[in-house]
Order: sequence, then structure tokens, then C-alpha cells
Amino acid sequence: MSHRAFIAQQLADLFAVLSHPVRIRIVVELRSGELCVSALQERLAISHSAVSQHLALLKSHRLIRENKKGRHVFYRLAMPDMTAWIVEAIPFIVPDDADIDQLKSAAEHALGEWSDCGAVSVKDSRDYKNPVMPD
Repeated sequence: MSHRAFIAQQLADLFAVLSHPVRIRIVVELRSGELCVSALQERLAISHSAVSQHLALLKSHRLIRENKKGRHVFYRLAMPDMTAWIVEAIPFIVPDDADIDQLKSAAEHALGEWSDCGAVSVKDSRDYKNPVMPD
């Protein structure tokens, strides 16, 4: 395997580990320093075992390290700069105006063609899917 193919595979493996939203959130939560499983559980609003499983995967890929203090285990980023490139990636997920306009137009056409009850606008369909419930 060439050095380029090897590095490409290693990067693909890294991105695969970071492909889960909870693991990205863990990395971002650890940007300020060490946290224990309970603190992460509270911040992420997921079960203790789910946090532990995600931490184990991040640790196995050397993205985080643990620090045992008595009975507690605290986790920290192995490379704190990792959060900077995660934050820098945010503009890549924001669609530009042309994409939004094209998506809205396509959605309006699809709704008009596929709707059994006549023309429905994109806004009307959102209201239907997320109705406001009276108190």
C-alpha cells in the first residue's frame, strides 16, 4: 500500500469514529478540559452506558485520554486542537442561498405533484407536521 493510500485510510478511519453526532458532541464538550462520565451524561442527556461506549471508542482510537483520580475517571482530549477543526468545518454544512432556493422550489413542485389534497406549500406542510397543540 502506498503512503498516500495508507494515510487516506487512516483519515477515513478517524472520520468514521467522528461520524456519530454524540462523539462529536463529546469532543466539543471536552474542549474546556477534563470531564467524568456523569458530567458528560448530564450534558449530553444520554445514558451512562451510552456515554461509556462512545468514550471507549474514542479512547481506542487515541482521540481521548483518561485520568484516574480516586474512584473517578476523567476524560480529556488527546489533541485539544481537534475542536478547532471541527468548528472550522461548520461552514461546509451550511447551504448557500442558491441551494436553499433550489430545494424550496423542488419541494414546492413535489408537494404540488404528489399531494392528494391539492396544492400545499412547503410552509403549510411544516405546520401540518408540527402542529401547535393547545394548552
